[in-house]
Amino acid sequence: MDEKELTKLLDRYKRGNCTAAERRLVESLHLHTYPVAPIAEDAAAKQRTWRRLRKELLIDGAKKARRIQWLAAAASLIAIASIVWLLRSESNPIPVHQFVDIAAGGNKAILKMANGETVTLDSAQNGVMILSDKLLYTDSTLAGNLRNGDAEGNETLNNEIVTPRGGTYQIVLGDCTRVWLNAESKLTFPQRFAKSKREVALVGEAYFEVAKSKNHPFIVRTAEQEIAVLGTSFNVAAYEGELSEQTTLVEGEIRIATSQRTQQLSPGEQALVTENEVAVGKVDTAPFVAWKSGFIAFNEATLEQIMADISRWYDIDVHFEGVDKQLRFGGTVSRYANVSEVLRRLELTGQVHFNVSERRIVVTP
Repeated sequence: MDEKELTKLLDRYKRGNCTAAERRLVESLHLHTYPVAPIAEDAAAKQRTWRRLRKELLIDGAKKARRIQWLAAAASLIAIASIVWLLRSESNPIPVHQFVDIAAGGNKAILKMANGETVTLDSAQNGVMILSDKLLYTDSTLAGNLRNGDAEGNETLNNEIVTPRGGTYQIVLGDCTRVWLNAESKLTFPQRFAKSKREVALVGEAYFEVAKSKNHPFIVRTAEQEIAVLGTSFNVAAYEGELSEQTTLVEGEIRIATSQRTQQLSPGEQALVTENEVAVGKVDTAPFVAWKSGFIAFNEATLEQIMADISRWYDIDVHFEGVDKQLRFGGTVSRYANVSEVLRRLELTGQVHFNVSERRIVVTP
């Protein structure tokens, strides 16, 4: 397997189009490699990864040559993906619990149409395209009809796509804007965009790649802000009950407006919007958009933030008992790993422990 083939495999994995065998392969490569710092996409980085993998994974006998092939593949894959494993501490003999396992979430969503009809979207598909009169999966098979008694569509009629806890889905809107909807989120969009602007509403988290249209700004409304763009890529986290909303700009330009102020963002900037203020700062955008590419990334996130993400993605309840919820962790793990793998890596730090019972996690010091 050469680097080109690995790139294609990784792309299929990100899009949720891997076979079961391919997914196991990708996750096996990820879960058996633990560099302690970010890896750049250069030859020196590949060599460092290669040396580390040889030391950790090389085995004797007849299997040796076959394993070396996969070591090389893993080195290329990691260099492509820039995977960071900061939670590993295997040299520290900290006891780790055996957990009741819970599978990761997957492709789940429901379309609620303006006329009251609902369509449960196929979990075997990873995305859907919204056309003026019908709904197509990304492989062009028919998912349903969208006509609500108006042959041309109606900009005053709103449809909704809702992902449950443990669900994610991709949406291609009628203007070719692509939206990745994270778990427990809702996107409201019109049957047909207005001539003067394109407007949607979001509750939860979504990543947008907005199709450029110079004379038709794209508006995203949340509870606390209005985000206006012409064509760009950005992530919005606006969950109900959270203390702030988070808008992270990857490329292009956006303008956010709240009841307090209007703020322009440049690539690599993030706005934290609360009820009373807007704080803008430079960030590494990668951890904030990692979820759409199949990873859970902890960028010095608090334990409370991490467990909220885990709760939504694995559809589990989380309870804290005597633990500091402001503890911070860094690292990246496959979003398709079972919950036991995520919790195991956190436990290896020696700062937290978990007790899993059915769909309930108790977090203790």
